Amino acid sequence: MKYILIAIICISVFIIIGIILSPKLGYQNPYIIKVDATISSIINNSGSSLTDDFMIWVSMYGREVVWSMVIVFMSIFAGWKGKKIALILVISFLIIIPLNTLFKNFFERPRPPVETQEIHISQETDFTYPSGHASIVTAGALILMILYRREKELILSIILVCEAALVCISRIYLGDHYLFDVIGGILLGAGISLLSISLSRYLDPILISMRKYLKKSI
Repeated sequence: MKYILIAIICISVFIIIGIILSPKLGYQNPYIIKVDATISSIINNSGSSLTDDFMIWVSMYGREVVWSMVIVFMSIFAGWKGKKIALILVISFLIIIPLNTLFKNFFERPRPPVETQEIHISQETDFTYPSGHASIVTAGALILMILYRREKELILSIILVCEAALVCISRIYLGDHYLFDVIGGILLGAGISLLSISLSRYLDPILISMRKYLKKSI
């Protein structure tokens, strides 16, 4: 129940921020828009060529590649607990991906202008709020921090939390998103992951049946 309440708060704040940022809905707050653009510009223009290359790499591979590897690892090498976590990750991601598209098209916030950025690796033409990268990696990191945190497990979870933070920063650094796009993605990812964890008890009968079936087969 605790996770469900926090999830509702996260998603509610996410929607409120989206309304404030959306040019389509007519509730834009000029001060917040200005602060968002200013801080995002500072982050975007704060690096070196070495940092640029690193952030490009993090942005390109830190979502699909890293988290696909995490799912495979948890499925194969982390026992039945890992299999359950992998399933929760997959379910969360499958919910977040269409929700990202839905909310982007609802709020219709344009991406940062390319001409104002020092580097910009993508030619994305979709809308910007929320950040899909931020929502996916946040959901993954939060699931692991809650469910995979015993002794040596915690080391991997902390590493992936740091990885998720770098991915979030890279999206602003590279000029693909404003700061509040990333914050919105974090809130959405956290909300969906907490809901998935709360409802994950319903997966236990499926996993128990699968385990019994495999034992019989062997």
